[in-house]
This record gives sequence, structure tokens and C-alpha cells, in this order.
Amino acid sequence: MVPNYKNIQDEESKPLIEHSSSTHINHGKDTKTKIIEYLKPVQRRMGSLDAVRGLTIFGMILVDNQAGNDVIWPLNETEWNGLSTADLIFPSFIFISGFSIALALKNSKNTTSTWYGIIRRTLLLFFIQCFLNLMGDHFNFTTFRIMGVLQRIAICYFFSCLSFLCFPIFLQRLFLLSVTVTYISIMYALNVPKCGRANLTQNCNAGAYIDSKVFGLNIMKESNLNGPYYNDPEGLISTMSSFITAWMGLEFGRIFTRFYKKHDFGNTDIIVRWILLVILFMVPAISLGATVMPFNKKIWSFSFALFTVGASGSLILIAFILIDVIDWESLKCEKVRKIIDLIIKPMKWIGQNPITIYSLMVFIEIILMYYINVGSNSLWVQIYEKMYLSWLKNGYLASTVFSIGWLIFFILIAYIMQRNKIFIKL
Repeated sequence: MVPNYKNIQDEESKPLIEHSSSTHINHGKDTKTKIIEYLKPVQRRMGSLDAVRGLTIFGMILVDNQAGNDVIWPLNETEWNGLSTADLIFPSFIFISGFSIALALKNSKNTTSTWYGIIRRTLLLFFIQCFLNLMGDHFNFTTFRIMGVLQRIAICYFFSCLSFLCFPIFLQRLFLLSVTVTYISIMYALNVPKCGRANLTQNCNAGAYIDSKVFGLNIMKESNLNGPYYNDPEGLISTMSSFITAWMGLEFGRIFTRFYKKHDFGNTDIIVRWILLVILFMVPAISLGATVMPFNKKIWSFSFALFTVGASGSLILIAFILIDVIDWESLKCEKVRKIIDLIIKPMKWIGQNPITIYSLMVFIEIILMYYINVGSNSLWVQIYEKMYLSWLKNGYLASTVFSIGWLIFFILIAYIMQRNKIFIKL
């Protein structure tokens, strides 16, 4: 979604983050200090960022390519209130998108050329999924869904760039606070017709009401309508709350760009600050989620937004330490390094072309679900029933294996693209 990291990683001869040890080797008068280096030299790309980005696309593929109603818990999104691992996948991608903005725009100026790239990227993200949504609705402009996954990413991306480039740091954080207060005020204080105030049920909340007024029929229409309004899980108001997740990803990225080569203990500065931020967001998230403000992905409740920051921050923290900080060879743990490389390699392949792989996945789903029929069922259903359910028998197992099959398919696509040095940047 955002360009490469060349602005902050332009000297391959220097370590990403230098580490200084108090351990010295003394040789009489000729005292020499031997710095024990457990850190790798700078690479052209931040390996942990590509790996985590790819991991989130892994998750999207597994979650979105389930067949039937039998879905195992880790891959099954919560229907309303609650939390599952599947609920954290998309927020992690938004968080990583914000992180990438800090890297991409660190040395950028508020110029016409910079904004040309930002606006171009925003429009491409927004209208790629608009086209896919329109295609999925057989090009019916009256009822096709306007919002969606890429649209939410586009909006968060644009306003993150706007705040980052145009405001000083104090006003950036004030802007984040104002967005947060506005979201909470709308969801809890707006008197919604036929629903009242602070009603957070599935089809009777302020977000669903405003979406229905703004988009009319052009929203996601779930079959279980138990109130006056359809709730679009990527609606306009919940996108305001998802901006919290995106912006805090940017804050994590800002910490990285500020401290990664400042001094010998730069890695400690980064890791300690990330840990403190994780704790700072996790504690109130769990407290609110367990009491007055339940976790809810479909309206991106405030507690959910806080939790996604903590969870995503923990993920990038662990990946950063394992992939970019520790030099396993110096620790004589070459086997560990090889295992890590083997695990993250397919993630990196997908992480270098995430939007392309995601868009291709949605395109194939639409073709197989809505455009090709075999008998009375779609080709999608026929593939699942004939190739998986017929011999696996168990619906949960068949659906899981079905999604894994699609994951392998897209890993192969990503590998071919990487092998041929095809990197599609928006």
C-alpha cells in the first residue's frame, strides 16, 4: 500500500539497530572494546514487516475461503459481541498499513508530488474494491455495496497521511482524540429513530442508521435483519474507530524510524517503548471489553480498537525481535534461523504483493460464486462438496482443508510473482 523503505534504510553496511554490550576484552595497556553484535546488517526491506503483512493476508485467505456453515473457532468471525482470532486479522493489516506510512513518509515533504502519490493510492484502493463489489452484484449500480475492506484501508490511509504531513505532532494526536470522541459520541449519544440512544444491537445502532442515510441501498445487507437498519461491518462510522488502529500503527512506526539508529541501544529504545504502548492499550481494552463496552468488530467498538492496537503491536514486536533484531548465527543457533526463514518465506512472498493477492482472491471468489453454475449450485459449492466434503465427511474438517487449499494456491501465485520480480505497487 505504501512505497518501499529506501528513505530510512539506505545504508546496507550499517546494522538495523546497533547493540552495545558492557562486556569488554582487556589486553593490558592496549585495551580494546569488543562489541558483541547479535544484530544483522540492514536489509533493503524490513523482514518482520513483510512477514506480518503476509501473515495477515494468510489469515484473510483462510477466513474468507470457508465453505458452508461449519467453521472452526479460530477462523470463524464473531457474529456480534465477542472476540476471536479471526476478528483480529483485518485490524492487524490496518495497523501494519499505518506502520508503513511512518516508514514511507519519514523524509517526505508536504508537496504536490507527495500528495499526487497519496491521492492516487487512495483512489485506487477505494475503487478497486468498488469495482469488485459492483461485479459481485452483477453491475447493479442501485444496490451494489459502496464500502468494503479496501475502502476502509483507503480512508484510514488518506487521513493518516493528511495528519502526518500537515499537522505538528501535538495536533496529530489531538486529531486522533477528536476522531475517537466523535465516534463514541455518535454511538452513545445520538438519538436514533426507533432505537434510542446507546443502542448497540446488530440492526439498531447509530452507525447502521447513519450508513443507511448516507449510502441508502448501497450497503451490505445481512439476511438476519432484526431491526430497522442493516449494519455494514465496514461502514462509515466504524471506519472512524478503525482510524485509531491505523494511527497507532503509525505511532509504532514513528518510534522505529526515530530510534533504530540513534545510538548503540536503539533496539532497546524501540522494544521498551513498544512494550509500554502494548500495555497502555491492552489494560483499558480488557477492562472496558469485560465491563461496559464489549468487544465488537462489526462496529469496531472503542474497546475493540484499543485491543487491536495491543494485539497488533505485540505481533510486530515479536516478529521484529525474532526476524530483524536477533542474529541467530552469532548465537550459534543456525537451525533456529533456518526454521524461522522457512516459516516466514511464504509470508514474505505474499507480504510483498498484499493488495494484489487480496484483490485476486476476491475476484476468483466472485467468479466461482456468482458467475459459473454447475447444475443448481455455483462452481464454488460444487468444488467444495465434490472435492472435499464428499470424502472428508466432517464439515468442519472439509471447510478448513478447503481454505488451506486456497492458501496454498495463492502462496504459489505469490512465489511466481516474487521469482519473476513482479511487485505491484499502488
